[in-house]
Amino acid sequence: MKQEMTNRKKAALETRRKIIVAARGILEKRDFSSVTVADIAKEAGVAVGSFYVYFKRKEDVIDALEDYDFYRLAEIVNGMDGKGILERLEYYCHEFMKGIEEYGLEITRQWIRNNVVPQRMCHSDEDITKYAFDHRAVQSILSEGVSQGLLAANAPVDDLALFINSQLYGLMLAWCMSDGAVVGSERTDAMANTVLKPILEQFIDKA
Repeated sequence: MKQEMTNRKKAALETRRKIIVAARGILEKRDFSSVTVADIAKEAGVAVGSFYVYFKRKEDVIDALEDYDFYRLAEIVNGMDGKGILERLEYYCHEFMKGIEEYGLEITRQWIRNNVVPQRMCHSDEDITKYAFDHRAVQSILSEGVSQGLLAANAPVDDLALFINSQLYGLMLAWCMSDGAVVGSERTDAMANTVLKPILEQFIDKA
């Protein structure tokens, strides 16, 4: 019985994965507004009813795309030995923007719509908004920097996380509003040097 339940769970996860991959493939070619649940189900090779087992509406697949392969970035950064806090944040910001851009403009635009009025999502059994998760991810990098002596103990971690995420979300919006002309991942080095470095320097021990 236990093995049967395990196989059933694996099959369910695989069906959910197929739906997510199918949605991503379609949205790389078409406007979100023109895509139906039936389109996604057909592309995934599942029944429409199977779609609704995993998602209440097509908008929910956008948040699932984020959950699919995006959330380990802060953990990777926190495991970077021998790197200063600015280097860690520069890497995080670049990979964050690169990851967003790999989804394409249409998916990102819909993702932004979902989050202007925040849609709550389930990540690792926790009910949380995407913005709250991103804020906490940057907080974790800064807090780890404090614990490792890379940042002063009085560094305003919460405020710094707010400012850094504001810059990232601004780059994301600029990419969408410029119809792809402003590529955020190409601007993160400049952002680190002109925005992050001056702010962080006052909290870095140069002794």
